[in-house]
Amino acid sequence: MKISGPNTLVLYSHYTDTLSYYDDWKHAFEVHPGLTTLSININEKSNLALVRDSIKDFDLIVLLHSTNADTLQQLRPYTDILISRTGKLLSFVGNEVNLPRVSLKEKIDFLKDISAEYIGTQLPIEAGRWLYEECTSSHVVELPHALNQEAFRPEISLDNRPIDIGARSTRYWSCLGDNERNDLFDFFSHRRFIPPITVDIDTKTRLDRTRWAGFLNSCKGTVSNEAGSYYLERDDATIYRIQKYVSTNQKQHGSHMVKPDSFLEKLWLVIPQPLKTVLKKPLNAVLNSFRVKYYSDVYENLEFSEIFDRFFHDTPRCPLYSKAISSRHFDAIGTKTCQIMLRGKYNDILNADEHYIALEHDFSNIDDVMQRFHNQSYRNAMVQRTYEYIMDQHTYYHRISIIRKLV
Repeated sequence: MKISGPNTLVLYSHYTDTLSYYDDWKHAFEVHPGLTTLSININEKSNLALVRDSIKDFDLIVLLHSTNADTLQQLRPYTDILISRTGKLLSFVGNEVNLPRVSLKEKIDFLKDISAEYIGTQLPIEAGRWLYEECTSSHVVELPHALNQEAFRPEISLDNRPIDIGARSTRYWSCLGDNERNDLFDFFSHRRFIPPITVDIDTKTRLDRTRWAGFLNSCKGTVSNEAGSYYLERDDATIYRIQKYVSTNQKQHGSHMVKPDSFLEKLWLVIPQPLKTVLKKPLNAVLNSFRVKYYSDVYENLEFSEIFDRFFHDTPRCPLYSKAISSRHFDAIGTKTCQIMLRGKYNDILNADEHYIALEHDFSNIDDVMQRFHNQSYRNAMVQRTYEYIMDQHTYYHRISIIRKLV
């Protein structure tokens, strides 16, 4: 039963259906019984006046990851409005890595400008505090993703699923200086296993939440690693050098790039995902004929070894552990899909060989990993144990309850 709680304004940006955790967080705020929530899409320009006229009615204002993950263009018009608030402000930060689209420095400066009382980080708390150290008026709260048990639930018995190892995830760009995910997917895609297994790994296809949950329900297991990069920087120094290098190469080859937040990109963003899938190949052919490429295609196709040797070989790693648990880990747990993952910290939430089968980073223990994976009783006990643990402590309800105590 819904009870009256602090008036909460949740600002989000709807521009994709293939990042399910965007919807999971929004839904979690809306259904939590301890909050009275209004959600507003900042992508609709008419909502600017609505927020301006009502901002002082809210005890808590929340900026979800989608408002700043890929751009600040939709959020910047709200700057003065957010500053005029009387309630407390919690800002999540999407993509806490250094990327060419929007710099972490820009995001940090924005958080300083609006004097957010709370910054919700996906990173381990020590790394989050280090990253936002300049935000002296803000308290950093560790708020990793969690399980949406309504969307991600077991529909098919683990032993009756047709795919042994499956995964859907985009490849990591070379400009992150981290190729672990790509190496992991390539390893499982190309290795010949004995006994043979059915492997279905695709880094090109993006799925919405319903199809993603359905895919996980068709897999006995999945492979994964932690999100983020070891080379996290507060000043984006390395990514700026890479951007300059890419720009120089473009000029030397007489080619052009469709840049972030340009008119062409904004037009592309409003196209539904199924239509994008149909249009992408012929559109790229047209652009290529004019020696024009979309910026993400340029960065996606950078050769990792070249970029690493040129920009990361002598660059120190982040002084604190800067990789984190991801929403996809909780999604697999919710569907009771066994996870084979590179050994890591996972925000001290998941423990190696208790909640996932730990694969060494050099793949040296792969025979032992697969032997345990093929042991049905071992595999089933692990997924059940992990499911019960996450349901007890790490659902989105638990995360919102933490936020509720901040107000």
